[in-house]
Amino acid sequence: MYQGWKVTIVCASITFLSGITYSWSIFASGLVCELGWTQTQAAFPYTVFIFCYALLMVATGRMYDRMGPRLVISIGGIFIGLSFILSSFLLAPYSLAITWGLLVGIGVACCYASVTPAAIIWFPMQKKGLVTGIVVFGMGLSAVVMAPVVNMLVEQSLKKAFLFVGITVLIGIFLLAQLVKDPHQLPSSQIAASRTGNNEKHLTQILHYPQFYLLWFMFCFSTGVGITFVTHLTRIVEVQTGFEKGYIMVALFAFFNAIGRLVAGWLSDRIGRNKAITLVFGIKTLVLLYILFVQTPAIMGLTLSILALTYGGLYSLFPAVTVSYFGDKNFGFNFGLVFTGLAAAGVFPLIAGHLFELQGDFHSTFILLLMISAVAMFLSFLCKKPATMLKETQNLTE
Repeated sequence: MYQGWKVTIVCASITFLSGITYSWSIFASGLVCELGWTQTQAAFPYTVFIFCYALLMVATGRMYDRMGPRLVISIGGIFIGLSFILSSFLLAPYSLAITWGLLVGIGVACCYASVTPAAIIWFPMQKKGLVTGIVVFGMGLSAVVMAPVVNMLVEQSLKKAFLFVGITVLIGIFLLAQLVKDPHQLPSSQIAASRTGNNEKHLTQILHYPQFYLLWFMFCFSTGVGITFVTHLTRIVEVQTGFEKGYIMVALFAFFNAIGRLVAGWLSDRIGRNKAITLVFGIKTLVLLYILFVQTPAIMGLTLSILALTYGGLYSLFPAVTVSYFGDKNFGFNFGLVFTGLAAAGVFPLIAGHLFELQGDFHSTFILLLMISAVAMFLSFLCKKPATMLKETQNLTE
């Protein structure tokens, strides 16, 4: 098998294990029901995780650029596994924010900053969207498989659930990391062909482009919608429709989240990155408008499935558009900067928890998410490939 596809499959397996974070709403429900936490307290560790994960993507992206994927992913697996293991012994709001939120944030940042660039560097520009989708597909698929298992464990014991997940992830990611071939071992001719649109300017050249800031806000607002649903999904379903088996909706959301990553990656290769992003934002905005009126479990499941497709698609589209706009050189660092938008997005789950405690429903939250999604869609019309990078790409093609 072509070496690039081997790396892609291994990287997808790593994201599958690190994607256990998508099952947080099940853990959160256990914290509320078993330990009597408030909805805001249950959301706090996940908010800390999002903040640390997103901010550290810059540093871990640079680590990947310097050291390659194998070591960085190994470190990430150790952090994720130990964080779950430690959390099983420290189930309190502020301690869990550190043992789970901070440590998992470090670990997932190490893994996510490495797996995508480690895979896409093996492929030409016209396949990078699809390959990105395959790699991040694993993260979305994780909750589909793990949600029923985690729910069963949480119903028995929160401590048992955290401990089981920690041991599994620690061993699995560390072993898989050893199979990721360092892309620096590519033949120089293949690297040159892959790195379309590169130049030798300063590392922080991306900050000179207005497109970076548009991408940052688009990523912040669009992911803010998704992580709010991930954090409160079981509670949203129960309050909105009366359906108490929220873990089924978590698995459904995760499944279509995973499918969305593949579809969006493939679509962006066919119709272009900009059109694909605008289309995804448009669908997301319409769904958020419709969800205000949903009251039955079946319709809620359908609505969440479409929303999950759009949310998953973001994790294929934004790496692809970043490499398309700014080239492969320093991709880990460049995408890390864009990814910091997720840190700011971490405030939205907290706002949602606070609004729920004040009002007893999520209607105000849906209106807030609808507004920021509409803003992201508007910004997508303004975002175009930098002229200097477009010229370099044309020159290389000629």
